[in-house]
Amino acid sequence: MKVILKEDVHNLGQQGDVVEVKSGYARNYLMPQNLAILFTQKQMKSIKEAKKLEDRKLEMQKDKLLATIKDVEALKLNVKMKSEEGDKLFGSVTKLDIVKLLEENSIEIDKKYIDLSSPIKTLGEHKIGIVFTGDISGSFTLLVEKED
Repeated sequence: MKVILKEDVHNLGQQGDVVEVKSGYARNYLMPQNLAILFTQKQMKSIKEAKKLEDRKLEMQKDKLLATIKDVEALKLNVKMKSEEGDKLFGSVTKLDIVKLLEENSIEIDKKYIDLSSPIKTLGEHKIGIVFTGDISGSFTLLVEKED
């Protein structure tokens, strides 16, 4: 079954890609999770137009995005979390938590631009990537400390 990915899917493809998957995987996982839509020429045209609009929007905001990346790269954020013995956290640090931390530092970034493959579940330093486009990206350090 051919589907068009609406978002990046690990080990499958990136947003806008047309991929061939088993019909059960598409019907039971990709489509209910709103990660893909059924491939048709009309849908493909619609996806390409939306991507062009997004690219145009990012191009117009390029200077602002570069300034944001410069601000982000200068950051070293700390967060305190409850943890077990060792360095495993009781909870986790997610993209939403990172967005809130950035907002506290007067930086507004949508969670879709934060490059975090899975929530952070351990203490220590973690490198968090911010990717607006292929050529506009950066990263900062997040230190997860044990809460007293």
